[in-house]
Amino acid sequence: MERVSRVRTMLRQVSPGDDLDSLPIPPPDQVGDLQPMSAPGDHRPGAVPQFGYNDALEGIRKLKEQRDDQVSPSELFGVEAIVLAHDRPAVFVRAGTYDQLGGVWSQLDTMEMRNRINPLLGAIGRIELPNMYTVPYGGTGFLVGPGLLMTNRHVARLFAEGLGVEGLLYRPGDALVDFECQIDSDPAQASYLTVERVLMIHPYWDMALVQVSGLPPDVQPLTLSVRAPEDLVNRDMVAVGYPARDDRNDLALQDRIFAGVYNVKRLQPGKIRRRTRVRSFDNDVNAMVHDSSTLGGNSGSALIDVSTGYIVGLHFAGEYLKANYAVPSYELARDARVIAAGVQFDGRVAVTDQWQPAWSVADGRGGRRMYEGAQNLQAVQPAPRDTGDTGALQIPINLRITVDVNGTPQVGLGTTPEERPMARPGVKPARARGRVSMRELTDMMRDPSIDETELRPYFVGDPTLAKPFAPGIIPNPELVDIAQPRDIVEGAMAMSWANGLSRMRRQAAFQARIAAGDRKPVLVSEGDSWFQFPVLLSDVIDGLAGDYNVWSVDAAGDTLQNMVFDGAEYMQALRRNADNVKAFLFSGGGNDIVGEDGRGKSVVTQIVKRFQAGQPVSWYLDTPAVEQKLRFVEDCYRRVLDNVAREFPNLPVVCHGYDYAVPGGGPGETRNPSWAAVDKWLGRPMREDLGIEDPALQRAIVHELIDRLNLVLQRLCGASYPSGLFRNAWHVDVRGTVGARWADELHPTDQGFASVSGLFGNALRKALRSPDESVAPDMREEVRTPNIGVDVGEQSPGIGPELAPLSSSYIDSARPWRLARAIT
Repeated sequence: MERVSRVRTMLRQVSPGDDLDSLPIPPPDQVGDLQPMSAPGDHRPGAVPQFGYNDALEGIRKLKEQRDDQVSPSELFGVEAIVLAHDRPAVFVRAGTYDQLGGVWSQLDTMEMRNRINPLLGAIGRIELPNMYTVPYGGTGFLVGPGLLMTNRHVARLFAEGLGVEGLLYRPGDALVDFECQIDSDPAQASYLTVERVLMIHPYWDMALVQVSGLPPDVQPLTLSVRAPEDLVNRDMVAVGYPARDDRNDLALQDRIFAGVYNVKRLQPGKIRRRTRVRSFDNDVNAMVHDSSTLGGNSGSALIDVSTGYIVGLHFAGEYLKANYAVPSYELARDARVIAAGVQFDGRVAVTDQWQPAWSVADGRGGRRMYEGAQNLQAVQPAPRDTGDTGALQIPINLRITVDVNGTPQVGLGTTPEERPMARPGVKPARARGRVSMRELTDMMRDPSIDETELRPYFVGDPTLAKPFAPGIIPNPELVDIAQPRDIVEGAMAMSWANGLSRMRRQAAFQARIAAGDRKPVLVSEGDSWFQFPVLLSDVIDGLAGDYNVWSVDAAGDTLQNMVFDGAEYMQALRRNADNVKAFLFSGGGNDIVGEDGRGKSVVTQIVKRFQAGQPVSWYLDTPAVEQKLRFVEDCYRRVLDNVAREFPNLPVVCHGYDYAVPGGGPGETRNPSWAAVDKWLGRPMREDLGIEDPALQRAIVHELIDRLNLVLQRLCGASYPSGLFRNAWHVDVRGTVGARWADELHPTDQGFASVSGLFGNALRKALRSPDESVAPDMREEVRTPNIGVDVGEQSPGIGPELAPLSSSYIDSARPWRLARAIT
């Protein structure tokens, strides 16, 4: 019924009278062959129903009569195919113009319109990624000034790292632009322009600016409109870009609308709709809305007002059968830094400081993650503010937190110089201490001589704030003089405070040890909550702290997108410790395959098939979405390993692929983490959204998913496997290590983490051998077939007997995992 409701909304949008009665129905001779095209790769049963023109008419009639529950799949498919293909077409751009539209868009076929639109088409190009082997191209971009190309931030982060305008990392040659790539282009004659520099990655809007060279003189920049989106509602527009086949949505319908041809330049007409607020990079942005037929490769497309020829928006996202979203050019015209970059507008409007908090974070990236943590949930107040001459960022949260631009903790944390208490080296609080103030708790947190286990009573979990690999943790109001958060914003700020101070605490301990002459090997670590679980659990890095000095830039809740593309903190951390660092530890990917998307929806429910009796485990994961996720993970790891190898060619990189997590909420479940519901990320979404209720089947699916993730790493880690691509990359295989010792669905207990730390220690001892003791080929492991059916080990009081070894009925197809993939 949800899809029927979305179709109804779509039909109302394309109807002239905003109702179904005024919906124009194309005659049969204008809709072409209605037999759906084949959709290779669509694994959903019954996803390509057979239909005809009469089915579509019957479906529309039922919708007009409010008989939504009687609309058959073939009728629904026919309605979508006819209306979208006729009223929201996507025509080819070729030979300097675009194919005839006809029908409701016949006005765009006039010579007057073509003379206005045709000259703009050559300034819109496809962004190529020659060094990313598993991504055909990045998206779309268009010229907005002399040698200045605009695209999406999420496209730019495929080839660049950083945020703002300073310190952006980019290797020339990692991105090219093809301003042709049309249906009539000869690939052998393709001409690519090099992206020379990345000039801006906007910290608030999904927008980036890059510099290109070698433009032919007849290609002129486009002009951006300064008209407010509110003044453009219902205005005709066209999106011009490079739509790609999108495995997340109905493949058969896409093939119907796009005639099975993708990745070439198209013109897609539609109308501008009323603005709406959507989530974009953890910001709540007031986006422009349009309703043209776009797909994934349209990211970065230019939205052209056909009445003026000016660009009114930068397309960045869409929701199937609902709406498409764009960065309004009007808002970019209000940003002084965008204007200063040389973007060409048709006029001037008053600038605003509305996005200054985001720019402040970008300018002083040491505070990035604390800001992002607070931004994850609604708008944040008070906003971060520039602290002037100190070069630091301050975020008021009932106390002051100061972080310098390099992420180094300052002595005056949480206090002004006048308020700063005398240092209390060696003092450890006893639990009989009772209630403490926030200042006292801050002092305790920054004192590295106090063991974290002694701090645990002063913190509690808050499940309402929890995200995958990002526990919801706030000060305990029963022991700390702080009021319960009044709303989700205050809760997010409190959680950011706990996460941020945990990181600073580690860095302060590191500095104190080095200053005291500690000679333990120095490591740098970047990762998610397996590397930094604030206070309530002792994680992998905690387990290594006795034998190594670890400079940690880890953050609970970090995704690969954050770690690899947005902040590039790992490279800054390695450079900071370049004279002493002996190895780099990396933990990432868990959030990306079992976490949440930007809308807070479970990723598992978007990549795993719904329950179907009798199907083997591998069937549930043989989906384009799973492949897409794993390709993304592989690309991220390739980028990290390549970056490290280029600048630190002999530095070992040690990574892992997690252990077999145990979905929660089944019979006999006794785990009760304070920071999250026990079945929030795996068990409940599988049961309620996918209909997978059998705990053994749930576990088997997770087993297979973790195995596939580990195989991605095995293909890359040449220090551990002869076939690995990077000779200094080490894979710590922790599968089967945690056993039943899980604190929640995604995190081991203290004891479980300690066992994982032990395996990291073993790998580090091998990796840190002197050159003449380097690991011989016969000491490296072969890529092993995942042992899904083995006993998961001891049972603990936290997990009931129902979590015994998997039933053989669920592992028959998963056991002979495709070994060949690990060496190709």
